[in-house]
Amino acid sequence: MRLKNSITYMGISSFLKKLFGKAKETVDDVSQKSEVIADAAIEKGKEFGEKAKVKADEMAKDAAEATAKLKTEASEMADKVSAKAKEVVAEVKEEAGEMMEDAKEVGGKIKAKASEVIDEIKEEAGELLEDAKEVGGKIKNKVEDVAHDVKEKVSDLVDGEEDAPAETSETDDTESTKEGEDNPAE
Repeated sequence: MRLKNSITYMGISSFLKKLFGKAKETVDDVSQKSEVIADAAIEKGKEFGEKAKVKADEMAKDAAEATAKLKTEASEMADKVSAKAKEVVAEVKEEAGEMMEDAKEVGGKIKAKASEVIDEIKEEAGELLEDAKEVGGKIKNKVEDVAHDVKEKVSDLVDGEEDAPAETSETDDTESTKEGEDNPAE
């Protein structure tokens, strides 16, 4: 059995050698294939990295150009808005100036017309005052005349009580005077 055992031992040993040898060869093949794949992947990664870098550079350049363009457009727009605002402010100032001139002109016309009206009122008031003085003078004269006539008649009445027949004639004169008061000749 020993022999059998040795044959069996040799067969197993050879089997194991072959098995592990094939495994070693398979590992070597896999390793070699892995290296090729890894090298290819590295190469592809480098290519992709370079492409990505170029693309990133292009995108950065495009972004810079777009930013510059936007900045220029914003600056131009701001200039336009500023110019328009200045124009509007100038127009408003001009309109306000014209309105101020119009207001001054209208104010001057109103002042002149008011002055005219005041002068007319003063003139009319002066004429009314003169008329009032004249009428007042006439009234005063009339009152003085009436007072004088009354005084004379009272005096004649007092003096006439002594003369009874004279009283009757004086009474007739008084009535005719009353009727003829409007007549200053009497």
